Amino acid sequence: MIDMPQATPPAYEQIVTQELLQCGLRNGAFTVKYEDELQSVEIVIENEAGASAANLDCIREVAGHEIVTFRDHALQQAYQDRVYEGLRPKMLADAKAELEKRGVLDGFPERSKYGSDKLFAEALERQCGMKPGSFFVESQSGLVGQPKLEHLSKAEEAKLSCLMAAIMYVSAIGDDFKFGFIGNEEVAPER
Repeated sequence: MIDMPQATPPAYEQIVTQELLQCGLRNGAFTVKYEDELQSVEIVIENEAGASAANLDCIREVAGHEIVTFRDHALQQAYQDRVYEGLRPKMLADAKAELEKRGVLDGFPERSKYGSDKLFAEALERQCGMKPGSFFVESQSGLVGQPKLEHLSKAEEAKLSCLMAAIMYVSAIGDDFKFGFIGNEEVAPER
């Protein structure tokens, strides 16, 4: 069998690879490759790449909006936390503006005033003009959202949009509110 030279990656992938090397990652211990099923470039960083908390900001800056997967679960979580912290100010501003536009920010429920996630979820639903229990339900996995997206009237769409902004606002202000979505029960937070 004749060994064929490895195909040269496209220019964008080469640039990202070079910049990740400048972040301190070891050559050959990570990949930068467009993945059809993801419709995105995925950067996969193996444990041997030498990634650490010290170079996460550099990796995040190089990766931009690309998908980054660390084989080390602790680094993956640390990376996701940093990405989230970078997005939090914009999420908060966008959610707050949406809730103000809808006139529901005044008197917005505070998580600390409710004895359970279920009671808080019902308060969020009421705040957006929804019937309590119409979106959030209890399941074996805990509290889950079950959006009904078919045959919605304009008014129902507006209420659902309000609830999504409310959830984003709660997340951005850092309130401890745990829930999953129907279809993702296996990854719903543990109680």
